This record gives sequence, C-alpha cells and structure tokens, in this order.
Amino acid sequence: MFRLYLTRFRYYLKRLITTWRQEGLISVMRKVNVKLRSKGYRPVLGVEDWEQDTPPRVSIIIPAFNSFSMTRDCVQSIYRAANHEDFEVILVDNASSDRTPKWSRAFQKQHSNFKYFRMKRNIGFGPAVNYGIQNSQSEFVVILNNDTLVADHWLERLLAVMDSDPAIGIVSPVTNYVGEGPQIHPDAANLPPDLDAINAFSDKLSASPGVVYEPCRLVFFCVLIRREVIDLIGYLDEGYEKGNFEDDDYCLRARMAGYVLAIAKHSFVFHHGSVTFKTNYISHSHYMEKNRIRFYSKASRMSIAVRRGGLLERAARKPDVSVILRTKDRPFLLSRALSSLANQTLKDFEVILVNDGGADISDILRSFADRLAIQYVRHESSLGRTAAVNSGFRHSQGGWISYLDDDDVIYPWHLETLFSAARQGNSSFVYGDCNYALFLKMTSSSPNKLVGAPSWDYARNELLVQNYIPIHTWIHARACIDAVGPWNETLDRLEDYEFLIRLSSKYDFKHVKRVVSEYRFYGDSANSIYTDRSKTLNALEEIYKMHPVADQSINEKRRETLDLLILQIQEINAYKDKVDSATPDDLANRHVIRLVTGL
Repeated sequence: MFRLYLTRFRYYLKRLITTWRQEGLISVMRKVNVKLRSKGYRPVLGVEDWEQDTPPRVSIIIPAFNSFSMTRDCVQSIYRAANHEDFEVILVDNASSDRTPKWSRAFQKQHSNFKYFRMKRNIGFGPAVNYGIQNSQSEFVVILNNDTLVADHWLERLLAVMDSDPAIGIVSPVTNYVGEGPQIHPDAANLPPDLDAINAFSDKLSASPGVVYEPCRLVFFCVLIRREVIDLIGYLDEGYEKGNFEDDDYCLRARMAGYVLAIAKHSFVFHHGSVTFKTNYISHSHYMEKNRIRFYSKASRMSIAVRRGGLLERAARKPDVSVILRTKDRPFLLSRALSSLANQTLKDFEVILVNDGGADISDILRSFADRLAIQYVRHESSLGRTAAVNSGFRHSQGGWISYLDDDDVIYPWHLETLFSAARQGNSSFVYGDCNYALFLKMTSSSPNKLVGAPSWDYARNELLVQNYIPIHTWIHARACIDAVGPWNETLDRLEDYEFLIRLSSKYDFKHVKRVVSEYRFYGDSANSIYTDRSKTLNALEEIYKMHPVADQSINEKRRETLDLLILQIQEINAYKDKVDSATPDDLANRHVIRLVTGL
C-alpha cells in the first residue's frame, strides 16, 4: 500500500514540476485548486480571491422537483466521478416538498462549488434551467436531469469533443435510455443504476472515442452547450409546459444559427427516465400534445422565414442532392416553398425549379439568387405535372433526388435527416413522416389546425393498395430512376404513387420516424381540393390496371378503397354549390376539407 501511495506521489510531483516549468506558478496554483474544487474542497495556496474572479469552465445546471433520492444520488455522482475539469453545480429546486431543501443547504455548506436556489413555486423545467444559466458565468453549460448518474470522465470527454470542432454547439453523452434515437448505446439497455457497473461500462467506451453528428435533435437529459450559443440564440423557450419539446426547439434554433449537434461515443451518463412525471403523477401525454403543436407551429414559421446572410458559396463539384420543385402561377406559395429550402441545415444541394407554363417569376428568382443554387427550367406551355418532374430530373446533377411542390414546405432538418439516414443505412430510398396543416387563408403564417399524419412502417402489400408516403417526405438515389425508368407521363394524378409501386419492386424502403415536412391545405382554395377527387379516382383505377396482383386479399382492399373514394365524391358533390360560393371558414367549406384531409 505504501509503495502505491509513493508511486502516485511521484507521478503528481512530476506533473506539478512539468507544469511549473512550462506554464508558470499561477497555472500550477490554478490547476491544484481545480482538482481540490472538483473533490468539493475549498481553494488553498492563498489564491481564493483570484479563484473567485475566474469562473469555472463548466456550470452543471440541475432542475429538480421532489424525487429527493434521485437528486441526491445525481449530485453525489458528479462529485465522486473522476474528473480533471473545473466545474460548479447549480441546483434549481422547483419548490420541492420532500427532503431536497434540507439536504441541499447542508451540501452547499460543505462544497464551495455547489449553488442551491429554491423557487417559491414550480416554475417548470425550462424556466428552472434558464434561471440556472442566468446565475452562471462559465464558458460551457451542462443541462442535466436529476434522474441521472454520471460516469468517470464524462465531463472531460464531452469537453474534448467540443474542443475538437468549433462548429459543434451542443454535445451529448451516450446513455441507456432516452426513449429512442442515436444517444442510446445498444449495449447499455440492461445496465443497473450502480456506479461501479456504470464506471466499468464507461471504461469500455474509452477505448473507442468518436463523434456522431446528429442532424436534427438531441434529447436534453444531459447536454453540454457552448456559452456563445446561448448568447446568440437565447435561453430555452418557456412557453412549453412541464418539460417537453424545449430540446427540439433549442436544437432547431442552434442548427439554423449554423451550429452542429454531436454525440460523444465515449462519454456515458446513466438515465432513469421520466422520474419527475412518474413520482409527481403528472400527465405526460396531455402536455406532450400541447407542446407538439406549439413546436411544429413555430417550426412552420421558421421554415419560411426570410433570413439574409452572406453570398451563397457554390461548390465546383456536383451537389449531393437535387430537389425538384414544380410550380405554376402560385408565386406567393412558391416563395414560401423556396424559403423552406433556403433554411435547410444541409447546404450541399441544388434546386431544379420547373415552371410548367406559368407566368414569369424572374423577380422571385432574383430574391433567392444569394440563398439558393437554382437551375430554372421553364416550359413555354404546360406539359403537365408528371412531365415537369421528368424535366427536372433531366436537368439535375445530384446523386440523390428529393421533391417539393410549391404549396408545401419542408422543415429545416428535412434534407439532412433523410440524406444522413440514407448514407448510414446504405439505403436507396428513405422516407420520413409529415404533419397535416390547415390554413384557412394562404396568407396566414400559422396553421389553424395542425396534426401529425399517421406514421407508417413500410409494407409493400399495403403500398399496393394505396399511398402512405407524400412526395415531400422522401429521398432516393439517382440510380433508382435508371432501374425503374422515369415517371409515367400518361398520369396527371397519383404519378408519385405509381412511381413508388415500381420502386418497391426493386428496393426496400427505409422509414425514418421523424416528422420532416408539412403537407398544407388552404381553405381559400378548397375548390381545388374537391375537384381533384374525380381525377384521383380515375388515376387510381388506371394504376391498379397497370399493376395487377394475384393476391385476392389485396384486390379486395383495392375495391374497398375505390368504393370509399366514390362515396366521398358523392358527399362532396352534395356540398358543391355551397362550397363554390363559401368563404374559407364557412361550415360547408370546412366540411369538405374534413372529408378529404381529415382536418
């Protein structure tokens, strides 16, 4: 035992002398104090005043509401973990009624780098985090749930990832539980909440450091954020109730500000999950739906926001993705669709804008000249919707193809999410989910109603009956068209559906369970909704003839689908006269929209 202590003493003495020679006495004093503070001791060596003037490098903010044992174990795990970084812990207590206040005040007396703030009432997760940030001055901020246990070296490994790439604005460790997503380490699923087991697992991860770049969202069970990100985009949005969707919102703002999200593969934090909700009997689903609508309404507005920056840098090589955007005589909607493309977090793409016999749009092209790489294709007279797509493909250069119609928008993470999934999964066809949004007027900036479209896992037998994948939710490899041919120009409705049936005969489809776009319906153009239904019926009958199947159960479902569409058309026709003269919010008009869209 004596020999072990002697070896450690020689090691630390050698480090001290080397630091003294290379960096000077002040640096030695500071690093000794960092080590002491990380273990909960007060600074020594007569530099207390100097230390107080120098904020710690990291502030760890923990919001808590009851769940005392979880909070205590979380805080203690921070002080027990091996760590070489200077930090402080800021515990924000949302008026807990258990033992949290008494224990926290006692712990504060024992540790100079522990701050305790008690709120007079439960102000919620976001406001509590913001209060903690406002009472910190560090270079980095950690938001940490109180139902977590940190492993050895968790913090310094997160900081190492930050230091490796200045573009990273937010970084997360891996964990055993966050619901779903790349922050979950598959080997940690059955890990017990035991520090010895957690540290042993973390030691295994140290052998394979690395970074996973996340295009869309990190769950804020534990994240490290640069102070400059907070200075630029502000605090968490306090409009979300009871702790849902603040992380989606903040990640979106960070991405649109140009920062990257990352996951440190060798940093581990254990997460119990949803303890505050379970312990305090809070209805998770009730607040989840309210916050979901708030977030996607906000994302909808941000998608079409006009943001000005520097001149667009055009790559000399071919772009990764070509987005085919077809339009005709809808300049206002076209501007919004183009804005949603200009706000993409993925930048290496081109837009093939096909004007199918519509009026001149040169003024719109000029307004986006510094924001998008646009190839403009104009048909002097209309060749039809399907011909417009094929024309766009012939002018495209990207290795991947995506689509957008001028009356819809895609969310800022759309292209990056699908393109990343395609590359990681080695898939030729990838699709995501979408929201249905109803605008009573085209000029409205926020939807009157927004619901999530049903999330559909790929099954070819079901696709042979009807289409579950809107055109603006997918991306495919350029080679797909070489394999199955161009879009069928004999169809002027459901042309995307017929193309998907042919693709499904050659490729499996990969489903990314993330909402990536917004399928929009407009009340002041409801006549376009119901007049298309007869054309839709004719096109669907034609597609069934083009792609016959021997399976009688599929044929039966096809007949049921056609019968339901016929009944819908008959009911719409009964309202036709009323709808033709209706204002956008008239009951007759709303009834037709509900029949067709379900909104």
